[in-house]
Amino acid sequence: MKFITVILLSLSFLNALAHDEGHGPALKDESLHGGKISAIINAKEVSIGRKAKMLYKGELLHESRGRDVKVYIYDQNMKPIKLSQFDKQIKAVQIERGKEKNFSLKLDKSGNFYQGKRPKNKRVPFNIDIKLEKGKTELFGAFDGLD
Repeated sequence: MKFITVILLSLSFLNALAHDEGHGPALKDESLHGGKISAIINAKEVSIGRKAKMLYKGELLHESRGRDVKVYIYDQNMKPIKLSQFDKQIKAVQIERGKEKNFSLKLDKSGNFYQGKRPKNKRVPFNIDIKLEKGKTELFGAFDGLD
């Protein structure tokens, strides 16, 4: 009986250490294009979770049955910004049950958003993380719970 109690207490302790709070401050903004909104933070602050300082906001749109993806970048007031300040291509990773699949998104000819094709997912929900650069600063955005 003591053994079972020790096992159960150990498992509950490990669950308390799980990282479920996200990356950057929680947002309650309405999307402008019907996508998922997330904070864009400095990539060096990923490990501090909700305490990371939000630099921009991002909106990710994806087709639930297709593979097309678009990412819009906004200032903190949800106003579109000029993407000419950023790299012409961003790195992305689709995370599905711990397995990562890399892909990239390119700046659209209009210069208003990034677009590309993501890998086909087998299960839902899945996450997409993006990394982009503005000058020498690497930025990070996590779009979790996609279906």
